Amino acid sequence: MILRIIRWLRGYVVFEIIGRFPERFINLSLRRGKFIFSAKPCADKFIASLLLCDYRDIRHTAKKASVRLRVLERHGLPFIIKRYRSRAGLLIGAVLFLIITLLMQSFVWTIEINGITTISESTLLELLEEEGLYCGAFKHGTDLTTLQRDVMKQIDEIGWMSVNIIGTKAEVEIKEKEIKPHILEADVPCNIKASYDGIILRMNTKYGTAVTAPGSAVIEGSLLVSGVNENPSGGVSLVHADAQVIAQTRRTACFTVDRQGQTLMPTNNVSRYKLRAFWLEIPVSFESVGGYHTSDIKRYSVVLNNTAMPFGITAEQCTEFEEVSYSLDRDTAHNILRLEDYLYRLFALSDCETLTAEATLSESLESYSSHILYDCIEDIAIEENIIVNP
Repeated sequence: MILRIIRWLRGYVVFEIIGRFPERFINLSLRRGKFIFSAKPCADKFIASLLLCDYRDIRHTAKKASVRLRVLERHGLPFIIKRYRSRAGLLIGAVLFLIITLLMQSFVWTIEINGITTISESTLLELLEEEGLYCGAFKHGTDLTTLQRDVMKQIDEIGWMSVNIIGTKAEVEIKEKEIKPHILEADVPCNIKASYDGIILRMNTKYGTAVTAPGSAVIEGSLLVSGVNENPSGGVSLVHADAQVIAQTRRTACFTVDRQGQTLMPTNNVSRYKLRAFWLEIPVSFESVGGYHTSDIKRYSVVLNNTAMPFGITAEQCTEFEEVSYSLDRDTAHNILRLEDYLYRLFALSDCETLTAEATLSESLESYSSHILYDCIEDIAIEENIIVNP
């Protein structure tokens, strides 16, 4: 195969040998270092092939062997160049196409990420770009081993990572860490204390010695269950106390909203588009965006044979905002304060059962305020390790 390619690049001719002694011609040619190949008899003549550069110097040998030569076919690059020498642009274009094709194979066209469920793909792509791996990056310009180590250091959720560049595609394989359930260290002695002030409603003590009883009022930090057990012999042993202590507690929260102030209001939506090829982006729309604004960028790639090409369109949707002054009336302010109350219950009191919520509204020249007392039922037991001095 390689020999055929070399012959095609150098050019060769298929010719016929006409005369009484074609064998003598072949022998003389071989002695002179002219390697005739694919020679075969055909009726009263021989048909053979010879490199173009050798065929030009073989006329004297043919005359000496008393034979005549006639070219039947011409093959190879020199003949193609000669045929199209008047069309230099076509030849230059073909050469440039070949060079560009070879150069494009040296870059990363697409990045495929597999194995992520909780990790943000956009965040991971930004981090890979910072480490030198992006669409249009030179394949041999990035140390993949260093890249993998640096990315794993910055994203704790990655347990294992492999980056392989196959052709023009970079495949990123990730295995996320398994989230292990919280396991209490049963061999570490600890007490159970109160996390909030409250009145104990019921207790369920699994390990340890209860020092309070239902109906008792406790304050934050009070000892509820001791991890120090007394033996009948008078000795003591330390255990990991474990208990559920349900109590009625009271939480307080204060929310304030200004009567007057400044806020941002959306005023205009702008769409901008760019043609994208590798790392190069060419704007095709020139709408300007100024002041406060947000951007939602989406990249659409051309897909061929289920493979994303390194070119496509980048669409950017921008929303402009204008700073405006506002002045709240009482009803609007109270609605905002009720929303703050709802969000506080949803997030801060998510582990509690809210019995009542007593709100006190107040006004001043600058703001509206809401002070709320929440009566809740919740588990107030928290662990505190027992420090044993040797």
